[in-house]
Amino acid sequence: MLLLLTLACSQTSIEDGAVYGPFTQVKTSFTSAFVATSETGAVLVDAGFQDNGKAVEAFLETQGLTLDDVSDVLITHGHSDHVAGLPAYPNAKVWAHEDEVELILEEGPEGLSVDETLVDGQIIELQGFSFETLLVTGHTTGNVVYLSDGVLLTGDSAFLFKDGTVGPPSERFSLDPAETQAELLALRDRLEPRKDEITAVTFAHTGGLSGDLAAFWEMTAAE
Repeated sequence: MLLLLTLACSQTSIEDGAVYGPFTQVKTSFTSAFVATSETGAVLVDAGFQDNGKAVEAFLETQGLTLDDVSDVLITHGHSDHVAGLPAYPNAKVWAHEDEVELILEEGPEGLSVDETLVDGQIIELQGFSFETLLVTGHTTGNVVYLSDGVLLTGDSAFLFKDGTVGPPSERFSLDPAETQAELLALRDRLEPRKDEITAVTFAHTGGLSGDLAAFWEMTAAE
C-alpha cells in the first residue's frame, strides 16, 4: 500500500521564519528547528544541523534571548541533521523517546547525552507550553511527533509536496518505509477525533500547513 501521492514530486521549500502558533520555523542548512519562546527562555523541537546554532541565535536575538536561554530541546528522532546542533545549547535539557536514545548517541556529537526519556502519550510542561509525545515508528525506531498548543510538529514523519499532498519521506531515508507510511496514516486516524484542537502541522524539511489542514486529514492509502 502506498500513500496517494507521487513521491518523485518535488517537496515545498522550508519557510524560514514562518510562524505556527507559538513556534517559529528556523532554517538550519537543509532542515529546521522550531522555536517557542517565553519571558524566561526558549524551547526547541529539534536542534537542526548547524552545531554553532547561528540561525537560531539570530532569531532568539529578536526575542531578547540568547542560546544560553534555551532550556529544553525535544528531539523527534536521532538522525544527525536533527541532533548535530545540540552543542550550541549548553543549558538545555535534551528530551527524546526512550527507544531513540541509542541512535541519538550514535549519530550525535561526541559527548552528547539524553537527559530525559519519553514514552508514547506522555505530556510534559516546558516554559509554559504543553508537549504531548506521539510515537510514529518506521522512519526510525523511536521516531515521534509532538503536539503542542495546537501545533503538530512532525519532524521527518511527513513532508509537504508541491502538488499539495502530504506524505512520508522518500523510502531511502527510512528504516522501514512501509511501516513509515502505515504509521503516518495511523497518526492521522488517531488524531482525527481531536482535529478541532489542531491548527497547524509542521514538517522539518518543507513548508508547513496552517489553517487549512485538508492535505493532512485527507491522506489516503491506495493500491
